[in-house]
Amino acid sequence: MTENKVFIDTGVFTGIVEDIRGAASECVFPNSALKQADRLDTFNAGRKMHQLLQLIHETDELYRQESSESLPHGFLTMRDSMIAIDKASAESLTVEKINVGGMKR
Repeated sequence: MTENKVFIDTGVFTGIVEDIRGAASECVFPNSALKQADRLDTFNAGRKMHQLLQLIHETDELYRQESSESLPHGFLTMRDSMIAIDKASAESLTVEKINVGGMKR
């Protein structure tokens, strides 16, 4: 009996992507420092530090969103493409099994 199958382990790949999604969504920069940052506004260097702290919080939220939503979505799209390529490759194979004596089965 001939088989025309090519296999990829999409379960492992999907698990890794879900781990990325979960880990990224849990990475939160605490805002406790930002709540008290107005105290820095009493001197020039403090105002600059306050601005930088606000920027850190803004980029932290953007990074978390991108890494927990956009990145996994892209990886899962890539996985689906790999599955489609795998299926097309498998369907295009012609397999003939030949035993040790050279006779086809």
